[in-house]
Amino acid sequence: MKLTYYFKHQLKYLAFLLGVFVLPLGLFLQFSPYKEPRATYVMLIVLIVSQYAYYNEKRFRNKIEKDVSHILKDELKRVPSRKEITERSTFVVKARGFSIIFSGILILTLMFFYQVF
Repeated sequence: MKLTYYFKHQLKYLAFLLGVFVLPLGLFLQFSPYKEPRATYVMLIVLIVSQYAYYNEKRFRNKIEKDVSHILKDELKRVPSRKEITERSTFVVKARGFSIIFSGILILTLMFFYQVF
């Protein structure tokens, strides 16, 4: 059940992370005639720094609260309580963190697959 919530709330963001960080790095490592071992580290650092630079948890919670409320209203067929909205918002914030970690793990996997250290 939690996995469906994860994909409901984070699919676009996960696709964005994969499309901006993981896919270009994979294509670079596969097709580039230049073997630059630091490219993987640069992408990993840019991923982490960009999240700290642009991500503000309080602002993000306020932004998603309305969407979470609508999704819960559709799921529950009633007006959700404040506690339910807060719990789901907390889950979405944690899921966002998992998306970032998952993207980092994929970058590390590319490093090991292409043996670029």
